[in-house]
Amino acid sequence: MTSNKKLHITLLSLLLLAGSEAFAQKKLEEEIDVVRPYKPVLGDAIKIRKNPDFNDDKTEKPTLQYNIADKQYNQNGNVNKVDPQKIKSEGDAVLPLFYAKLGLGNVSGILGEAYFNSAQSPTEQYGFYYQNYSAKGSLENQDMSRNNVGLFGKFLSKTITTTANINFKQNNTYFYGYNNLDTSFSRSSVLHKMNNFNGEVELSNNEQGNADALTYAFKLGGYTFKDNYTASENNLLLNTLLAKTFNRISGNLVVNFDFNNYKDSLKIKNNFTRIVPTVVFNRENYYIKAGFNLVAQFGTESKFNAFPTVFAEYHLIPKYLNMFGGFNGDVRKNTLKDFSHNNGFLSQNIQVLNSTERMKLFGGLEGTIVNGLGFKTQFVYSDIDNLPFFVNNDQDIKKFEVVYAGNHSKQSTLTAEFNYTASDRFKLGLEGIYNNYDLNGLDKAWYAPKFKLNTSSIVNVNKQLSFSADLFYSGEQFARLDENTSTTLKGYTDLNLGFNYRFHKNFGVFTNANNILGNNYDLFLNYPSYGFNFIAGISATF
Repeated sequence: MTSNKKLHITLLSLLLLAGSEAFAQKKLEEEIDVVRPYKPVLGDAIKIRKNPDFNDDKTEKPTLQYNIADKQYNQNGNVNKVDPQKIKSEGDAVLPLFYAKLGLGNVSGILGEAYFNSAQSPTEQYGFYYQNYSAKGSLENQDMSRNNVGLFGKFLSKTITTTANINFKQNNTYFYGYNNLDTSFSRSSVLHKMNNFNGEVELSNNEQGNADALTYAFKLGGYTFKDNYTASENNLLLNTLLAKTFNRISGNLVVNFDFNNYKDSLKIKNNFTRIVPTVVFNRENYYIKAGFNLVAQFGTESKFNAFPTVFAEYHLIPKYLNMFGGFNGDVRKNTLKDFSHNNGFLSQNIQVLNSTERMKLFGGLEGTIVNGLGFKTQFVYSDIDNLPFFVNNDQDIKKFEVVYAGNHSKQSTLTAEFNYTASDRFKLGLEGIYNNYDLNGLDKAWYAPKFKLNTSSIVNVNKQLSFSADLFYSGEQFARLDENTSTTLKGYTDLNLGFNYRFHKNFGVFTNANNILGNNYDLFLNYPSYGFNFIAGISATF
């Protein structure tokens, strides 16, 4: 492979997340320059990955953000575990073998976290992690606890990279959305316990000497999700990714097999086969990717869809301004696990239907204004069947059901992002999102605010001292009381601050203060937030 040849790569790996809410696998996409000879180290394994990825159209699928999570649930900024791939190899940087945090706060908050990593090696990395967070609010049964434990490993040979992880998550919430002035429930009667056991293994090749060699990856994964009532869901997933480059033209093929069984009072089999062939044209000033997304559903219901997909990018001003756009379609698999992640107060016998995105049109601009200041703005228009929303249960208002907008419902989304980075000392991000809905069969887009604004910043004064701040706004939301009436939840603004100080090479202190403005807003109808809360503690690294 020649020097300075750009590779568009997709990394599917375990990122050990910071908050007590979002412990999940994520996809990291980056474009880098390969400028040095091959050395069998983990960093190189990342850089040579060229796995074809259908979802590189620079837009997220327009899934709903049902609510801004109570920041009591997300102690972001101060519970970050070590990410080995972010540690620089220069100088005397050494990957810590052990990392832990312990914190206490008001609302009976308890935070515990431990992370063990193998000794630094050019060919392998493996470890263990455990995370726990619990809190108790001022209302009866306004309690929650979350546990996350797992094993992970990444092993590199000259030809194959193997990545594997296994994980268990438990999320305990309580149905506290009732008038506790005249009503009382025992803790056991309103407990909602959700257990999720999951794992995956991925194999990918490491062909670096030949730019035209076949690139491939295979991934086998699955999960089992259960609650303490009668609901359960099992999933098995097999992904195959192939790519072959001929000069500046590439052919990509993605084949996915997805088997999903959902059981409550009914048994539903929701299985997919997805085949995505694409061709990529990569030139100096433009990039085009075109193909088809072929989706076959089978199980309880059978259906086949074929969606054309086109993504194009043009460099209006090289290195400063890019224009992009395209269109595609897809079938989004909705699951009990995903619904429960967005709303932990679901009732039994949830209706689970897939959403068909008949057409998605998108376009936008991205670039660099000045050194360190980047932006991205885009518009997305989607025509969707079965777009899901949460509504309160008519028979038990403290629980929620899922309802769906009918065929040919429309969602339009306008987003704008700005990011400023002044070296590693100061980072600032700003994101605004505006959604508009034209729904078939529903009066409102329940619990889906039209406008959201988020700003975040990090100030690293030096290697020992850092500060963080998050300011966010969420617009008003609509909640359905019954089939004929609804109410409005007012919008809100809030602020979170974080502080970290390392007073010794092995020890530090941290604190987070969340919901500082103290606005008394509802996460869902009858589910007020925890209000102002803080947590402080000590960290250790060896």
